[in-house]
Amino acid sequence: MAAPKPGKKFKYDLEAVLKVRGIKEKKEQEKFADKSREYLTQKQKEDQIRAEKKGKEEELRNVFRKGPISNFEKVLRRKAHLDVLKDDLNDQVDKVIEASKNLEEQRARLVESMKEKKIIEKHKERKLDEFKKLMDNLEAKFLDEIATQRFEHEKKP
Repeated sequence: MAAPKPGKKFKYDLEAVLKVRGIKEKKEQEKFADKSREYLTQKQKEDQIRAEKKGKEEELRNVFRKGPISNFEKVLRRKAHLDVLKDDLNDQVDKVIEASKNLEEQRARLVESMKEKKIIEKHKERKLDEFKKLMDNLEAKFLDEIATQRFEHEKKP
Protein backbone atom coordinates (compact mmCIF):
# COMPACT_ATOMS: atom_id res chain seq x y z
CA MET A 1 0.00 0.00 0.00
CA ALA A 2 1.40 3.39 -0.93
CA ALA A 3 1.81 5.87 1.89
CA PRO A 4 -1.49 7.70 2.15
CA LYS A 5 -1.65 11.41 2.49
CA PRO A 6 -3.04 12.82 5.74
CA GLY A 7 -6.79 13.17 5.67
CA LYS A 8 -7.31 10.35 3.16
CA LYS A 9 -9.92 7.67 3.79
CA PHE A 10 -9.07 3.99 3.96
CA LYS A 11 -9.57 2.28 0.61
CA TYR A 12 -9.21 -1.50 0.50
CA ASP A 13 -7.52 -2.66 -2.70
CA LEU A 14 -9.24 -6.06 -2.71
CA GLU A 15 -12.78 -4.79 -2.14
CA ALA A 16 -13.90 -6.28 -5.47
CA VAL A 17 -12.56 -9.69 -4.45
CA LEU A 18 -14.39 -9.42 -1.13
CA LYS A 19 -17.61 -8.55 -2.94
CA VAL A 20 -17.22 -11.50 -5.34
CA ARG A 21 -16.58 -13.88 -2.44
CA GLY A 22 -19.67 -12.53 -0.69
CA ILE A 23 -21.77 -13.15 -3.80
CA LYS A 24 -20.32 -16.65 -4.13
CA GLU A 25 -21.16 -17.37 -0.49
CA LYS A 26 -24.77 -16.22 -1.02
CA LYS A 27 -25.13 -18.49 -4.07
CA GLU A 28 -23.73 -21.43 -2.13
CA GLN A 29 -26.20 -20.69 0.69
CA GLU A 30 -29.06 -20.70 -1.82
CA LYS A 31 -27.87 -24.00 -3.29
CA PHE A 32 -27.58 -25.42 0.22
CA ALA A 33 -31.14 -24.34 0.99
CA ASP A 34 -32.33 -26.04 -2.23
CA LYS A 35 -30.47 -29.26 -1.37
CA SER A 36 -31.87 -29.12 2.14
CA ARG A 37 -35.43 -28.75 0.83
CA GLU A 38 -34.85 -31.62 -1.59
CA TYR A 39 -33.56 -33.83 1.23
CA LEU A 40 -36.56 -33.00 3.44
CA THR A 41 -38.96 -33.71 0.56
CA GLN A 42 -37.36 -37.10 -0.11
CA LYS A 43 -37.37 -37.93 3.59
CA GLN A 44 -41.05 -37.00 3.84
CA LYS A 45 -41.86 -39.25 0.88
CA GLU A 46 -39.96 -42.08 2.57
CA ASP A 47 -41.93 -41.61 5.78
CA GLN A 48 -45.19 -41.53 3.81
CA ILE A 49 -44.37 -44.78 1.98
CA ARG A 50 -43.24 -46.39 5.23
CA ALA A 51 -46.53 -45.42 6.92
CA GLU A 52 -48.58 -46.71 3.98
CA LYS A 53 -46.67 -50.00 4.00
CA LYS A 54 -47.18 -50.39 7.74
CA GLY A 55 -50.92 -49.74 7.33
CA LYS A 56 -51.25 -52.29 4.55
CA GLU A 57 -49.31 -54.87 6.54
CA GLU A 58 -51.66 -54.31 9.47
CA GLU A 59 -54.67 -54.74 7.18
CA LEU A 60 -53.24 -58.06 5.92
CA ARG A 61 -52.62 -59.23 9.49
CA ASN A 62 -56.20 -58.36 10.40
CA VAL A 63 -57.48 -60.45 7.48
CA PHE A 64 -55.47 -63.44 8.76
CA ARG A 65 -56.69 -62.89 12.33
CA LYS A 66 -60.37 -62.88 11.33
CA GLY A 67 -60.22 -66.55 10.57
CA PRO A 68 -60.85 -68.52 7.40
CA ILE A 69 -59.98 -66.67 4.21
CA SER A 70 -62.88 -66.63 1.75
CA ASN A 71 -61.05 -65.06 -1.20
CA PHE A 72 -57.40 -66.04 -1.39
CA GLU A 73 -56.91 -63.96 -4.55
CA LYS A 74 -57.45 -60.76 -2.53
CA VAL A 75 -54.75 -61.86 -0.09
CA LEU A 76 -52.35 -62.49 -2.98
CA ARG A 77 -53.11 -59.06 -4.44
CA ARG A 78 -52.48 -57.43 -1.06
CA LYS A 79 -49.22 -59.34 -0.74
CA ALA A 80 -48.20 -58.24 -4.25
CA HIS A 81 -49.09 -54.66 -3.33
CA LEU A 82 -46.93 -54.97 -0.21
CA ASP A 83 -44.04 -56.16 -2.37
CA VAL A 84 -44.50 -53.12 -4.61
CA LEU A 85 -44.54 -50.86 -1.55
CA LYS A 86 -41.39 -52.56 -0.27
CA ASP A 87 -39.63 -51.90 -3.59
CA ASP A 88 -40.87 -48.30 -3.58
CA LEU A 89 -39.59 -47.89 -0.03
CA ASN A 90 -36.17 -49.27 -0.96
CA ASP A 91 -36.00 -46.93 -3.96
CA GLN A 92 -37.02 -44.01 -1.77
CA VAL A 93 -34.40 -44.89 0.84
CA ASP A 94 -31.79 -44.78 -1.94
CA LYS A 95 -33.10 -41.37 -3.02
CA VAL A 96 -32.90 -40.12 0.59
CA ILE A 97 -29.32 -41.37 0.88
CA GLU A 98 -28.43 -39.65 -2.40
CA ALA A 99 -30.11 -36.41 -1.30
CA SER A 100 -28.24 -36.60 2.01
CA LYS A 101 -24.94 -37.08 0.19
CA ASN A 102 -25.70 -34.10 -2.07
CA LEU A 103 -26.60 -32.03 0.98
CA GLU A 104 -23.31 -32.83 2.70
CA GLU A 105 -21.32 -32.05 -0.46
CA GLN A 106 -23.09 -28.71 -0.72
CA ARG A 107 -22.45 -28.05 2.96
CA ALA A 108 -18.74 -28.59 2.35
CA ARG A 109 -18.80 -26.15 -0.59
CA LEU A 110 -20.66 -23.60 1.54
CA VAL A 111 -18.15 -23.93 4.38
CA GLU A 112 -15.28 -23.51 1.90
CA SER A 113 -16.81 -20.35 0.41
CA MET A 114 -17.39 -18.96 3.91
CA LYS A 115 -13.74 -19.62 4.77
CA GLU A 116 -12.58 -17.87 1.60
CA LYS A 117 -14.66 -14.82 2.43
CA LYS A 118 -13.48 -14.82 6.05
CA ILE A 119 -9.84 -14.86 4.88
CA ILE A 120 -10.40 -11.72 2.80
CA GLU A 121 -12.29 -10.05 5.67
CA LYS A 122 -9.38 -10.77 8.05
CA HIS A 123 -6.97 -9.38 5.47
CA LYS A 124 -9.08 -6.24 5.20
CA GLU A 125 -9.10 -5.83 8.99
CA ARG A 126 -5.33 -6.23 9.09
CA LYS A 127 -4.87 -3.65 6.33
CA LEU A 128 -7.22 -1.27 8.15
CA ASP A 129 -5.19 -1.64 11.34
CA GLU A 130 -2.00 -0.95 9.37
CA PHE A 131 -3.64 2.11 7.85
CA LYS A 132 -4.71 3.40 11.27
CA LYS A 133 -1.19 2.91 12.67
CA LEU A 134 0.29 4.69 9.68
CA MET A 135 -2.16 7.57 10.06
CA ASP A 136 -1.41 7.76 13.80
CA ASN A 137 2.32 7.90 13.03
CA LEU A 138 1.77 10.63 10.43
CA GLU A 139 -0.34 12.59 12.91
CA ALA A 140 2.30 12.20 15.63
CA LYS A 141 4.99 13.31 13.19
CA PHE A 142 2.91 16.31 12.18
CA LEU A 143 2.27 17.27 15.81
CA ASP A 144 5.98 16.89 16.58
CA GLU A 145 6.81 19.23 13.71
CA ILE A 146 4.29 21.79 14.96
CA ALA A 147 5.69 21.56 18.50
CA THR A 148 9.26 21.92 17.20
CA GLN A 149 8.35 24.94 15.08
CA ARG A 150 6.48 26.52 17.96
CA PHE A 151 9.42 25.92 20.30
CA GLU A 152 11.82 27.48 17.79
CA HIS A 153 9.45 30.40 17.24
CA GLU A 154 9.15 31.05 21.02
CA LYS A 155 12.92 30.70 21.38
CA LYS A 156 13.56 33.55 18.97
CA PRO A 157 12.93 36.94 20.60
